[in-house]
Amino acid sequence: MNTTSSVQPKVAFVIPYYGKFPAYFSLFFDSVKNLPIDLIMFAEQQPAMALPANVKIILKPYAQIQELFNSKLGIKVAFNKPYKFCDLKPTYGYIFEEYLTGYDFWGSVDTDLILGNFSKFISTELLNSIDFYSGIKEYVSGSFFLLRNTERCNKLFMKSRDWQKSFQEIEYTGFDECGGSFFKQLKDGANIKDLNTNIQSFTELVFDERKLGLRCHFEDTLLEPQGEEPVTVNQNQILYRGEEYLLVHFIYFKATYYFYINTQLKPPYYINSLGTFKKFPSKVNMLLSANFVNACRNKVNINLRKIDKRLKI
Repeated sequence: MNTTSSVQPKVAFVIPYYGKFPAYFSLFFDSVKNLPIDLIMFAEQQPAMALPANVKIILKPYAQIQELFNSKLGIKVAFNKPYKFCDLKPTYGYIFEEYLTGYDFWGSVDTDLILGNFSKFISTELLNSIDFYSGIKEYVSGSFFLLRNTERCNKLFMKSRDWQKSFQEIEYTGFDECGGSFFKQLKDGANIKDLNTNIQSFTELVFDERKLGLRCHFEDTLLEPQGEEPVTVNQNQILYRGEEYLLVHFIYFKATYYFYINTQLKPPYYINSLGTFKKFPSKVNMLLSANFVNACRNKVNINLRKIDKRLKI
Protein backbone atom coordinates (compact mmCIF):
# COMPACT_ATOMS: atom_id res chain seq x y z
CA MET A 1 0.00 0.00 0.00
CA ASN A 2 1.40 3.36 -1.04
CA THR A 3 1.77 5.92 1.74
CA THR A 4 3.79 8.66 0.07
CA SER A 5 1.86 11.45 -1.59
CA SER A 6 4.16 11.41 -4.63
CA VAL A 7 3.12 7.93 -5.78
CA GLN A 8 -0.11 7.57 -7.75
CA PRO A 9 -2.22 4.78 -6.21
CA LYS A 10 -3.55 2.23 -8.66
CA VAL A 11 -7.33 2.37 -9.07
CA ALA A 12 -9.64 -0.16 -10.72
CA PHE A 13 -13.39 0.08 -11.20
CA VAL A 14 -15.30 -3.20 -11.37
CA ILE A 15 -18.35 -3.46 -13.64
CA PRO A 16 -20.36 -6.65 -14.07
CA TYR A 17 -22.60 -5.88 -17.06
CA TYR A 18 -25.08 -8.40 -18.44
CA GLY A 19 -27.38 -7.25 -21.18
CA LYS A 20 -27.35 -5.24 -24.39
CA PHE A 21 -24.73 -2.50 -24.64
CA PRO A 22 -26.59 0.80 -25.17
CA ALA A 23 -25.27 3.47 -27.54
CA TYR A 24 -24.15 5.69 -24.65
CA PHE A 25 -21.43 3.16 -23.77
CA SER A 26 -19.33 4.79 -26.49
CA LEU A 27 -19.40 8.10 -24.58
CA PHE A 28 -18.55 6.36 -21.33
CA PHE A 29 -15.58 4.44 -22.76
CA ASP A 30 -14.29 7.52 -24.58
CA SER A 31 -14.38 9.54 -21.35
CA VAL A 32 -12.12 7.14 -19.43
CA LYS A 33 -9.42 6.56 -22.03
CA ASN A 34 -7.00 9.20 -20.70
CA LEU A 35 -7.74 8.77 -17.00
CA PRO A 36 -5.35 7.15 -14.46
CA ILE A 37 -7.78 4.31 -13.77
CA ASP A 38 -8.55 0.84 -15.09
CA LEU A 39 -11.97 -0.63 -15.83
CA ILE A 40 -12.49 -4.35 -15.28
CA MET A 41 -15.76 -5.35 -16.90
CA PHE A 42 -17.38 -8.78 -16.73
CA ALA A 43 -19.75 -9.54 -19.61
CA GLU A 44 -21.01 -12.29 -21.88
CA GLN A 45 -19.81 -10.61 -25.06
CA GLN A 46 -17.45 -7.96 -26.32
CA PRO A 47 -19.07 -4.57 -26.97
CA ALA A 48 -19.22 -3.68 -30.67
CA MET A 49 -17.24 -0.48 -30.20
CA ALA A 50 -13.62 0.55 -29.79
CA LEU A 51 -12.22 0.10 -26.29
CA PRO A 52 -9.46 2.16 -24.65
CA ALA A 53 -6.34 0.36 -23.46
CA ASN A 54 -7.39 0.79 -19.81
CA VAL A 55 -10.64 -1.15 -20.29
CA LYS A 56 -10.44 -4.91 -19.81
CA ILE A 57 -13.39 -7.13 -20.75
CA ILE A 58 -13.50 -10.52 -19.03
CA LEU A 59 -15.93 -12.83 -20.77
CA LYS A 60 -17.88 -14.83 -18.22
CA PRO A 61 -21.35 -16.33 -18.80
CA TYR A 62 -24.14 -15.04 -16.58
CA ALA A 63 -24.52 -18.47 -14.96
CA GLN A 64 -20.83 -18.46 -13.99
CA ILE A 65 -20.95 -14.98 -12.49
CA GLN A 66 -23.97 -16.04 -10.43
CA GLU A 67 -22.13 -19.10 -9.20
CA LEU A 68 -19.12 -16.97 -8.25
CA PHE A 69 -21.24 -14.72 -6.04
CA ASN A 70 -23.19 -17.63 -4.55
CA SER A 71 -20.10 -19.65 -3.71
CA LYS A 72 -18.15 -16.77 -2.18
CA LEU A 73 -21.09 -15.37 -0.21
CA GLY A 74 -22.41 -18.76 0.87
CA ILE A 75 -25.99 -17.90 -0.06
CA LYS A 76 -28.19 -18.03 -3.16
CA VAL A 77 -28.36 -14.48 -4.48
CA ALA A 78 -31.65 -13.48 -6.13
CA PHE A 79 -30.26 -12.94 -9.62
CA ASN A 80 -33.70 -12.82 -11.28
CA LYS A 81 -32.62 -9.56 -12.94
CA PRO A 82 -29.11 -8.25 -13.67
CA TYR A 83 -30.15 -5.03 -11.92
CA LYS A 84 -29.51 -6.93 -8.67
CA PHE A 85 -25.83 -6.10 -9.16
CA CYS A 86 -26.66 -2.63 -7.79
CA ASP A 87 -27.28 -4.09 -4.33
CA LEU A 88 -24.07 -6.12 -4.63
CA LYS A 89 -21.69 -3.25 -5.44
CA PRO A 90 -20.15 -3.14 -1.91
CA THR A 91 -19.10 -6.79 -2.32
CA TYR A 92 -16.96 -6.36 -5.42
CA GLY A 93 -13.66 -6.03 -3.56
CA TYR A 94 -14.33 -9.36 -1.88
CA ILE A 95 -15.93 -11.22 -4.80
CA PHE A 96 -13.34 -10.14 -7.38
CA GLU A 97 -10.28 -10.05 -5.12
CA GLU A 98 -8.20 -12.21 -7.48
CA TYR A 99 -8.65 -9.63 -10.26
CA LEU A 100 -7.72 -6.72 -7.97
CA THR A 101 -4.25 -7.87 -6.93
CA GLY A 102 -1.85 -4.95 -7.18
CA TYR A 103 -4.53 -2.26 -6.98
CA ASP A 104 -4.64 0.16 -4.05
CA PHE A 105 -8.30 1.06 -4.59
CA TRP A 106 -11.30 -0.53 -6.21
CA GLY A 107 -14.55 1.17 -6.99
CA SER A 108 -18.00 1.00 -8.47
CA VAL A 109 -19.00 3.27 -11.35
CA ASP A 110 -22.17 3.27 -13.42
CA THR A 111 -21.94 3.18 -17.20
CA ASP A 112 -24.67 5.73 -17.99
CA LEU A 113 -22.33 8.62 -17.31
CA ILE A 114 -19.39 10.58 -18.65
CA LEU A 115 -16.30 11.05 -16.50
CA GLY A 116 -14.41 14.32 -16.39
CA ASN A 117 -11.15 15.36 -14.74
CA PHE A 118 -10.56 12.47 -12.34
CA SER A 119 -7.18 13.67 -11.10
CA LYS A 120 -8.48 17.15 -10.30
CA PHE A 121 -11.19 15.85 -7.99
CA ILE A 122 -9.45 12.69 -6.77
CA SER A 123 -5.80 13.60 -6.59
CA THR A 124 -2.86 11.45 -5.57
CA GLU A 125 -2.68 13.40 -2.33
CA LEU A 126 -6.35 12.77 -1.57
CA LEU A 127 -6.14 9.06 -2.35
CA ASN A 128 -3.13 8.64 -0.08
CA SER A 129 -5.08 10.18 2.80
CA ILE A 130 -8.40 8.30 2.59
CA ASP A 131 -9.92 4.83 2.64
CA PHE A 132 -13.29 5.67 1.12
CA TYR A 133 -14.68 8.19 -1.38
CA SER A 134 -18.28 8.98 -2.33
CA GLY A 135 -19.39 11.32 -5.12
CA ILE A 136 -22.37 12.42 -3.01
CA LYS A 137 -21.87 14.29 0.26
CA GLU A 138 -24.73 12.91 2.35
CA TYR A 139 -24.62 9.18 1.60
CA VAL A 140 -22.76 6.51 -0.33
CA SER A 141 -23.23 7.05 -4.05
CA GLY A 142 -23.79 3.74 -5.78
CA SER A 143 -23.04 5.49 -9.07
CA PHE A 144 -19.49 6.32 -8.00
CA PHE A 145 -17.55 5.26 -4.92
CA LEU A 146 -14.04 4.07 -4.10
CA LEU A 147 -12.72 1.80 -1.34
CA ARG A 148 -9.16 1.04 -0.34
CA ASN A 149 -8.28 -2.51 -1.34
CA THR A 150 -7.89 -3.95 2.16
CA GLU A 151 -9.59 -6.82 3.96
CA ARG A 152 -11.28 -4.36 6.31
CA CYS A 153 -12.90 -2.45 3.45
CA ASN A 154 -13.58 -5.46 1.25
CA LYS A 155 -15.52 -7.25 4.01
CA LEU A 156 -17.23 -4.17 5.41
CA PHE A 157 -20.56 -5.14 3.83
CA MET A 158 -20.64 -8.20 6.10
CA LYS A 159 -21.08 -5.98 9.16
CA SER A 160 -24.65 -5.26 8.11
CA ARG A 161 -27.18 -7.39 9.93
CA ASP A 162 -29.20 -7.42 6.70
CA TRP A 163 -26.70 -8.15 3.94
CA GLN A 164 -27.95 -11.72 3.40
CA LYS A 165 -31.58 -10.59 3.53
CA SER A 166 -30.88 -7.86 0.98
CA PHE A 167 -29.03 -10.08 -1.49
CA GLN A 168 -31.74 -12.76 -1.32
CA GLU A 169 -34.54 -10.25 -1.98
CA ILE A 170 -35.68 -10.33 -5.61
CA GLU A 171 -36.17 -6.58 -5.91
CA TYR A 172 -33.46 -3.94 -5.48
CA THR A 173 -33.25 -2.92 -1.80
CA GLY A 174 -30.84 0.03 -1.97
CA PHE A 175 -28.18 -1.77 0.07
CA ASP A 176 -25.38 -0.01 -1.83
CA GLU A 177 -26.74 3.43 -0.94
CA CYS A 178 -29.19 4.16 1.89
CA GLY A 179 -31.68 1.31 2.02
CA GLY A 180 -34.49 3.02 0.14
CA SER A 181 -35.64 6.33 -1.33
CA PHE A 182 -34.33 8.51 1.49
CA PHE A 183 -32.21 10.78 -0.70
CA LYS A 184 -34.18 13.98 -0.11
CA GLN A 185 -34.36 13.49 3.65
CA LEU A 186 -30.61 12.96 3.85
CA LYS A 187 -29.95 15.95 1.60
CA ASP A 188 -32.15 18.00 3.92
CA GLY A 189 -30.02 17.04 6.92
CA ALA A 190 -31.76 13.98 8.37
CA ASN A 191 -29.66 11.40 10.22
CA ILE A 192 -29.94 8.02 8.53
CA LYS A 193 -30.12 6.40 11.96
CA ASP A 194 -33.40 8.24 12.55
CA LEU A 195 -34.99 7.10 9.29
CA ASN A 196 -37.18 4.03 9.09
CA THR A 197 -35.00 2.13 6.63
CA ASN A 198 -35.88 -1.45 5.75
CA ILE A 199 -32.27 -2.62 5.97
CA GLN A 200 -28.97 -1.61 7.50
CA SER A 201 -27.44 -0.15 4.35
CA PHE A 202 -23.87 0.40 3.24
CA THR A 203 -24.15 4.10 4.06
CA GLU A 204 -24.88 3.23 7.69
CA LEU A 205 -21.90 0.87 7.77
CA VAL A 206 -19.52 3.49 6.36
CA PHE A 207 -20.76 6.12 8.82
CA ASP A 208 -20.28 3.68 11.72
CA GLU A 209 -16.84 2.65 10.49
CA ARG A 210 -15.82 6.30 10.19
CA LYS A 211 -16.26 6.58 13.95
CA LEU A 212 -13.79 3.68 14.25
CA GLY A 213 -11.13 5.41 12.18
CA LEU A 214 -12.06 4.71 8.56
CA ARG A 215 -10.86 7.76 6.63
CA CYS A 216 -13.83 8.85 4.56
CA HIS A 217 -14.32 11.62 2.03
CA PHE A 218 -17.87 12.56 1.02
CA GLU A 219 -18.14 15.26 -1.63
CA ASP A 220 -20.76 16.49 -4.12
CA THR A 221 -18.96 15.89 -7.41
CA LEU A 222 -21.75 14.02 -9.21
CA LEU A 223 -23.96 15.94 -11.62
CA GLU A 224 -27.45 14.52 -12.32
CA PRO A 225 -29.30 17.21 -14.31
CA GLN A 226 -32.74 17.18 -15.91
CA GLY A 227 -34.31 19.10 -18.77
CA GLU A 228 -32.94 20.97 -21.78
CA GLU A 229 -30.23 23.04 -20.10
CA PRO A 230 -27.04 21.59 -21.63
CA VAL A 231 -23.96 20.13 -19.99
CA THR A 232 -20.68 20.91 -21.76
CA VAL A 233 -18.33 17.97 -22.22
CA ASN A 234 -14.79 19.03 -23.03
CA GLN A 235 -11.78 16.72 -23.06
CA ASN A 236 -11.90 15.32 -19.49
CA GLN A 237 -13.99 18.25 -18.26
CA ILE A 238 -17.67 18.43 -17.29
CA LEU A 239 -19.16 21.95 -17.04
CA TYR A 240 -22.65 23.00 -15.96
CA ARG A 241 -23.88 26.44 -14.91
CA GLY A 242 -20.33 27.67 -14.51
CA GLU A 243 -19.26 24.79 -12.25
CA GLU A 244 -17.02 21.83 -12.98
CA TYR A 245 -17.96 18.29 -11.92
CA LEU A 246 -16.23 14.94 -11.74
CA LEU A 247 -18.91 13.34 -13.89
CA VAL A 248 -22.34 13.79 -15.44
CA HIS A 249 -24.76 10.96 -14.73
CA PHE A 250 -27.60 10.99 -17.26
CA ILE A 251 -29.93 8.79 -15.24
CA TYR A 252 -32.76 11.28 -15.82
CA PHE A 253 -31.83 12.12 -19.40
CA LYS A 254 -31.94 8.49 -20.57
CA ALA A 255 -35.37 7.98 -18.97
CA THR A 256 -36.97 10.13 -21.70
CA TYR A 257 -38.22 8.44 -24.86
CA TYR A 258 -36.50 11.09 -26.99
CA PHE A 259 -32.93 10.74 -25.64
CA TYR A 260 -30.69 10.31 -28.70
CA ILE A 261 -26.95 9.53 -28.73
CA ASN A 262 -24.63 10.33 -31.62
CA THR A 263 -21.97 7.67 -31.10
CA GLN A 264 -19.50 9.44 -33.40
CA LEU A 265 -19.21 12.60 -31.31
CA LYS A 266 -15.89 13.52 -29.75
CA PRO A 267 -15.34 16.35 -27.23
CA PRO A 268 -16.23 19.10 -27.12
CA TYR A 269 -19.97 18.45 -27.33
CA TYR A 270 -23.15 19.09 -25.34
CA ILE A 271 -25.66 16.78 -23.71
CA ASN A 272 -29.17 17.36 -22.37
CA SER A 273 -32.47 15.47 -22.08
CA LEU A 274 -32.77 15.39 -25.89
CA GLY A 275 -29.34 13.78 -26.26
CA THR A 276 -25.95 14.84 -27.59
CA PHE A 277 -25.17 17.85 -29.78
CA LYS A 278 -22.03 19.02 -31.53
CA LYS A 279 -23.31 22.61 -31.59
CA PHE A 280 -24.82 24.42 -28.60
CA PRO A 281 -28.44 23.16 -28.37
CA SER A 282 -30.36 26.39 -28.80
CA LYS A 283 -34.09 26.12 -29.53
CA VAL A 284 -33.40 26.42 -33.26
CA ASN A 285 -30.56 23.87 -33.23
CA MET A 286 -32.67 21.39 -31.29
CA LEU A 287 -35.60 21.80 -33.69
CA LEU A 288 -33.38 21.14 -36.71
CA SER A 289 -31.43 18.26 -35.14
CA ALA A 290 -31.52 14.51 -35.66
CA ASN A 291 -32.50 14.40 -31.99
CA PHE A 292 -35.82 16.09 -32.74
CA VAL A 293 -36.50 13.78 -35.71
CA ASN A 294 -35.77 10.80 -33.46
CA ALA A 295 -38.11 12.19 -30.79
CA CYS A 296 -40.95 12.59 -33.30
CA ARG A 297 -40.41 9.08 -34.68
CA ASN A 298 -40.39 7.55 -31.19
CA LYS A 299 -43.54 9.45 -30.20
CA VAL A 300 -45.36 8.19 -33.30
CA ASN A 301 -44.28 4.62 -32.54
CA ILE A 302 -45.45 4.94 -28.94
CA ASN A 303 -48.89 6.15 -30.10
CA LEU A 304 -49.14 3.39 -32.69
CA ARG A 305 -48.42 0.76 -30.04
CA LYS A 306 -51.12 2.28 -27.83
CA ILE A 307 -53.64 2.15 -30.69
CA ASP A 308 -52.66 -1.44 -31.51
CA LYS A 309 -53.08 -2.44 -27.87
CA ARG A 310 -56.56 -0.90 -27.72
CA LEU A 311 -57.64 -2.67 -30.91
CA LYS A 312 -56.64 -6.03 -29.42
CA ILE A 313 -58.75 -5.50 -26.30
